[in-house]
Amino acid sequence: MDEKTLLALFDKFEKSSAVEMKFSGDGNSLELRRKEAFASSAPVTFAAAPAAGPAVAISSHEPPHTASPAPHAPAASSAPGAELIKSPIVGTFYRAASPDAPPFAEIGKKISKGQKLCIIEAMKMMNALEAEFDCVIEKILLNNGDMVEFDQPIFEVKKV
Repeated sequence: MDEKTLLALFDKFEKSSAVEMKFSGDGNSLELRRKEAFASSAPVTFAAAPAAGPAVAISSHEPPHTASPAPHAPAASSAPGAELIKSPIVGTFYRAASPDAPPFAEIGKKISKGQKLCIIEAMKMMNALEAEFDCVIEKILLNNGDMVEFDQPIFEVKKV
């Protein structure tokens, strides 16, 4: 699967109200789920198969009725001058390279430009998220192993 196709699928999923999407074709498969997909058990499935392309299935679930904000809603900064570092992709958030390794970022730790902050796993590929500027970690907004959505805040930092 080429990058253009992958990005188009991520974009369609992000813009839809679906909570789950499965893609298979050309020997590749991809499954995307929002947190709501794990909270509901009544899927409504429809499939769209392009005339000469792979099959795509998208499932919609009734989202649970809760008072919590949407998972990708921006978190309010509590510290003056703080900035949010957001996820560039949908995937699984990991604080360290392996379960035995120390976390890349800790609260209060100074991070240099280009230094790894975390890893986001997407399609069994480990994608390192690097700092775009020197900063100090104020808050870590996700737990290790949490699903993260595109543009979801991950870290609250203060530029240095």
